[in-house]
Amino acid sequence: MPLDLSRYVTHGEQGMQFSQAQANHFAKAVAGDFNPIHDIGAKRFCVPGDLLFAALLTRYGVFKQMHVDFVALVNADVIVQLPNSLKESNTIHDITDRHLLSLKVDGQSTLEPGFVGSLIEQYVKFSGKTFPDILVELMREKNVMINPARPLVIYKDMSLTLERVHGENLTLALDQATMEVDGKKGKTTLKFVIRDGDEIIGRGGKNMVLSGLREYDEPAMQNIVDQYNEWRDAYQPDEQSA
Repeated sequence: MPLDLSRYVTHGEQGMQFSQAQANHFAKAVAGDFNPIHDIGAKRFCVPGDLLFAALLTRYGVFKQMHVDFVALVNADVIVQLPNSLKESNTIHDITDRHLLSLKVDGQSTLEPGFVGSLIEQYVKFSGKTFPDILVELMREKNVMINPARPLVIYKDMSLTLERVHGENLTLALDQATMEVDGKKGKTTLKFVIRDGDEIIGRGGKNMVLSGLREYDEPAMQNIVDQYNEWRDAYQPDEQSA
């Protein structure tokens, strides 16, 4: 059954917003994302980019071409103002007029709940495998690693290109993963394919920014992975929290 996003978003007259409980539950129970910046009470708490993207797809539908630039982190309970309808190029602000993200769309679109929900669910599951499955190997290859005391990996942008906007058996799979390093900063690009059964119906990609990079240290990196796995294994979702 496609993912129902209604429990993770609160809609009001001025826009949509996400509580810490909603964002935390989505990150951990749905996306399998245990980044500490999504922990309730975290000093730098932010709403997952996947949740923002999913909320936009649910509101406006899936277009054949979509590109999102994440401009600013979204804090809990911030009211995100939404236009009544989309143009080809859109800027999304909060209630204080702070620019949060830019969204470009083109081509045919659909609001069919089964297709939209399935695409969201498959994308979020794929995205949740980024760490440690993909990122650790890339960092090892480049001989860099994130700061164990302050691991920071954030979305920069993501895009989708679809040949059609209908399907009944969607899956997403990694196509290519690369990392570029510039001093203490890095950019990771993940490209993926979207299939309906055995047929490729689209492709997509997402870019993430890594900060505070340092020389790769296998024992230190393993400690980060072990801690992450402990958080994941110990997590017991509170079904009433979202």
